[in-house]
Amino acid sequence: MTRFEPVVLEQKPDWVVVVGDVNSTMACSLVCSKLGVKVAHVEAGLRSFDRTMPEEVNRLVTDSLADLLLTPSEDANENLRKEGVPRKRSARRQRHD
Repeated sequence: MTRFEPVVLEQKPDWVVVVGDVNSTMACSLVCSKLGVKVAHVEAGLRSFDRTMPEEVNRLVTDSLADLLLTPSEDANENLRKEGVPRKRSARRQRHD
């Protein structure tokens, strides 16, 4: 967080895209939330339902802070709906084979 915040302050992005469920995903989301920068989370809505896993906590925190939730599957969309996330905050990536 301490290394990412100066970058955001210098670059002044409109959006930051974070991916997955690692510690840096959550940390960057926290920095952006604090600074008023919008966040898009790729792989949003994925859940293990095991809060003893650090990744699960990272997913929950990141999804709660993100402005746009980009989900990889219909079950991820369903998880967000069950958590009360408005549909306008999420979008499922469509595969084009």
